[in-house]
Amino acid sequence: MKKILSASLAIVFVTTVTYFFIASSNSDQGEISELAAVTVQRRDLSQSIIATGIIKPKVGAEVKVGAQVSGVVKSLFVKTGSNVKKNDPLALIDPRTYQSQKDKMSALKEVAATEKKYAEMEYHRQKILYEQHVISLQQFEASSQRCELAAARLQQAEAEYEYASLQLGYTNIVSPINGVVASISTQEGETVAAGFLSPTFVTIIDLDQLELWMYIDETDIGRIIKGQNVFYTVDTYPGEQFEGVVETIYPKAEIQNNVVNYITVVKINHPKGKALRPEMTATVQTFTHMKKNVLTVPKSAVHSEGEKVFVTVLNGDRTEKRYISAGISDKKYYEVVSGLIEKEKVIVK
Repeated sequence: MKKILSASLAIVFVTTVTYFFIASSNSDQGEISELAAVTVQRRDLSQSIIATGIIKPKVGAEVKVGAQVSGVVKSLFVKTGSNVKKNDPLALIDPRTYQSQKDKMSALKEVAATEKKYAEMEYHRQKILYEQHVISLQQFEASSQRCELAAARLQQAEAEYEYASLQLGYTNIVSPINGVVASISTQEGETVAAGFLSPTFVTIIDLDQLELWMYIDETDIGRIIKGQNVFYTVDTYPGEQFEGVVETIYPKAEIQNNVVNYITVVKINHPKGKALRPEMTATVQTFTHMKKNVLTVPKSAVHSEGEKVFVTVLNGDRTEKRYISAGISDKKYYEVVSGLIEKEKVIVK
């Protein structure tokens, strides 16, 4: 009975040891199967900054057109979205009051011109009489004074006529630039009162005069320089990529929610057949470093050890830990400055 029991325990022990050996072997094989060797290759690497941007009108691209005279809006010639060119009519203020004022000034100018004409004739007669000692010096000087006053009144009448003509011209409101009507803040029949602040009639935007404001984090602003190429996309045209060039970097930071950003102004090339509009949100990418034909290894092959980095090199059936010097990187690869040569194999997970 004891022999049978001993034999049974021995069988159980051998079976248990065999199971753990197989399990351990399977576990090791599983880890090894997750490792692979890749070849050190040359490729082009680029390092970029991704930022958020907003399309903005340039200075002078958005104009608020107002009224310089008071009156009733007689006609509106445009509506929101209308394309206009420079000097196209936008609105008309009832011109009758200003037309009558101009006519009045015209009549007064003619009266003043007539008075000046007869004053000059009188002056010349008085001059002849004075030279013949027929009249006194006092009479001659009075005639000269009347002639000068008549000339001054004519100048005043001409100035008032020009002012009345100018006021009449202000009743016809025209577009100062080429662009698109963005908004209209009045309507026909409404009375406007011009004062120190002219009431806005129409807002016009020149969609060919837009720029991109790129918001760069303080950690990246040191890598942005004037003249860098920029690539951006907008949500309204998915899959379309547009180009621009860094033009200005604002020296003052813009802080929102304790995040420090610097506005970088990008001069954009207006895309043909695509209408960009103010306040569109853009995703912007600018390349800060680009290197061609450099040695690279996948990021999954590089490991850190303090301030050093290393890779595991496959040499025949053996592996070798080797420290390397890494350069720039993109999403997948590191540049190898030193420590590896082309076509060596490194272990990646």
